[in-house]
Amino acid sequence: MSAIITVQVGSQVSGRIQAWYADFSAPVKKGQLIAQIEPSLFKAAADEARANFAVARAAYDKGLANRSLAERNYARELALFEQNIASRGDLDSAEAAAGAARADIESADAAMVQAGASLSQALLNLSYTRIVSPIDGIVISRNIDVGQTVAASFTAPTLFTIAQDLTKMQVDTNVAEGDVGKLREGMETTFAVDAFPTRTF
Repeated sequence: MSAIITVQVGSQVSGRIQAWYADFSAPVKKGQLIAQIEPSLFKAAADEARANFAVARAAYDKGLANRSLAERNYARELALFEQNIASRGDLDSAEAAAGAARADIESADAAMVQAGASLSQALLNLSYTRIVSPIDGIVISRNIDVGQTVAASFTAPTLFTIAQDLTKMQVDTNVAEGDVGKLREGMETTFAVDAFPTRTF
């Protein structure tokens, strides 16, 4: 027999199991913390990504200031050129500087978006160190111990199996090939389980 709905709970990141909080036959609620992967490496990665984002943001802000200055210089040189006070070379230099400042802003903006994406990924990986129950149910298997290393590089390893409702079970059985043709919907059947060897259900 098995529960009608069971969920295998895995890990999306690799690491060492720091603690587990739900054992075999323990009731759990959806969202409840049931295990913790040691988070220090993921915290460090998140801190580094946060710092990189701050640097990218500062570069973007500096680029905005440089663009504003370059555009003001260009406007000043254009006015002086129209009054025949500035040379064509000075005007061309100011125009090139303004164009470069605008390009620098685009580059800084892209770097900030990239740093933001890296920060989001690092924070997401940090959140994955908390293994939580996806459903209300009962733990029917725990496949981890404290100190065990979980490797999630190719497939998510199963850490827990949780049954949603043990009051509703399904019977998994084999029927002899010769008897399959005799089966009809609604037929009564009986079965026995090892837990109650003297009872017939």
